[in-house]
Amino acid sequence: MKTLSESFNIIQITLWVKNKSMSLQIITLIILSVFFSQLLLANDALDTSREIVNQTNQKLEKNQMKINDLHAQTEQSIDKYKAVLNESESYQVYNQQLTDIIGSQTTEFSSLQNQIVEIEVTAQKIMPMMQRMILALEAFIEQDLPFLPQERANRLSKLNDTMKRANISVAEKYRKILEAYQIEIEYGKTLETYEGELDNRKVNFLKVGRVALFYRSPDASHYAVWNGSEHSWVLVDNHEVRKSIDLGLKIARKQHSPELLIILANKADDAQ
Repeated sequence: MKTLSESFNIIQITLWVKNKSMSLQIITLIILSVFFSQLLLANDALDTSREIVNQTNQKLEKNQMKINDLHAQTEQSIDKYKAVLNESESYQVYNQQLTDIIGSQTTEFSSLQNQIVEIEVTAQKIMPMMQRMILALEAFIEQDLPFLPQERANRLSKLNDTMKRANISVAEKYRKILEAYQIEIEYGKTLETYEGELDNRKVNFLKVGRVALFYRSPDASHYAVWNGSEHSWVLVDNHEVRKSIDLGLKIARKQHSPELLIILANKADDAQ
């Protein structure tokens, strides 16, 4: 049986163990309390940091948007500046071109003024010459075979009217005179027939260049040839000459294929 002293020691030891266990629990609780407090403080600090980061990001985004806007405005300003610069260069080139054109026109104007003076002097000399050309043409027609008298007379009349017109240039007047001469030249190269009147009766004329001029009555009862030396018509009785006149009329009217046409016009006296 244990002694009282031993029992007391056992009790003390037991109490000490229990007290020791309670102290550990208390210390553990204190440590846990401190840990959780620090953890809460850390969470609060983390939340605060996150909030600060979010706010900072938002500010950065706003600042970036402002930077982007400023960049866009800057680009627009640069583009406008380039456009204005290009336009300015274009105006400079255009102004230089206008300056060159004005200078060229001034030179040309001076040249034209000199030419006008020369033309006026030339016109004073050429007008009498053109009038002499018309008179020479009139004299030539009077001495020529009397074909197409009305047409040729009208042409001469128009030439004389043209010479009196102030609104027609000297060059145009000269051109019309040359044109009339050219028409007269062509008459000498053509075989032509036309209907006209002679002594109040209708006849068919046949012009063989400027070699000969004939006429035949519509009923083919009368044939005649123009005698240039006597300026009169001479009747043709020669059968061969009449046949040649008939053939010439057909060829001129394109009723017969062209072929060698022999008319002894220089023997018109023998054809009587």
